[in-house]
Amino acid sequence: MLRPLKWTDEELGRLKLLYISERSFEEIMASFPRRSPNAIRLKASRLGLKRPIIHASLMQSSILLCSEGNGNSKGYLYRCRECGSWMQVNKEVEASDNAVVCSNCLSTCYFIT
Repeated sequence: MLRPLKWTDEELGRLKLLYISERSFEEIMASFPRRSPNAIRLKASRLGLKRPIIHASLMQSSILLCSEGNGNSKGYLYRCRECGSWMQVNKEVEASDNAVVCSNCLSTCYFIT
């Protein structure tokens, strides 16, 4: 029986970032070509990572306010008009130039504050 590949520190860091993001599971799988979907889910579970849940009615919006749950804002989520992926933007970036580059398709998205 083959022994499973040990997860590297780089893979663990990437998994922690991607798994909790709004990226599709297919995109996450593509980032780990040497890992099966089950291995990815199992490792995420063992690390205590959870996929975000966004209600279907919110998915129709293009801008969402992020909150810490106590009324304090963590910034905004912007939906890319080109590929539909979500980007989190904190207030400091928002105030600087009103533009953000999508990490998925690299298009520049502009917004009005």
